[in-house]
Amino acid sequence: MTQGTRANRPADAQELRTSFHLVIRRFGLLDSDRTPCGHPLPISQAHALMELLHSGSIRQGELAQTLGLSKSTVSRMVTQLESRGFVERKSDRFDGRVRFLILTVRGNKVAQSVDKSSLERFSTMLNGIPAEARGRVLDALEVLQRAIPVQSGEQQGHGDED
Repeated sequence: MTQGTRANRPADAQELRTSFHLVIRRFGLLDSDRTPCGHPLPISQAHALMELLHSGSIRQGELAQTLGLSKSTVSRMVTQLESRGFVERKSDRFDGRVRFLILTVRGNKVAQSVDKSSLERFSTMLNGIPAEARGRVLDALEVLQRAIPVQSGEQQGHGDED
């Protein structure tokens, strides 16, 4: 059987799960209080800060959709980020019900540091992949992303009221 026509066997699902779990563990994703690149933040908060860094401002519902989290989860997370002095909620000047999230000066510094450390970590990882295999690895990750079903929390992130 060629690679393109390989049947889905239970052993393949087991192998994929084992490999995926090892990647998660080796990358450091199981530490809920620290990012894989060493920042004392939960990974979800680090991702939120990087999204805000790159977008400038975003509605809370859009952030939930982007991160694949429920609105209630993102609301709690934003409250935590506010209490740490990293983000502010600003009302839309045309519709006071809509709230935009923006980074504070402190949050911007943390987000830049997280972004830089993350890029360094991925660069180191990329350097560990033989040059001739890098394209195949990136292609395989894209295929894997498309194969993962959307979770219910991601679907709950839609909407404009924030």
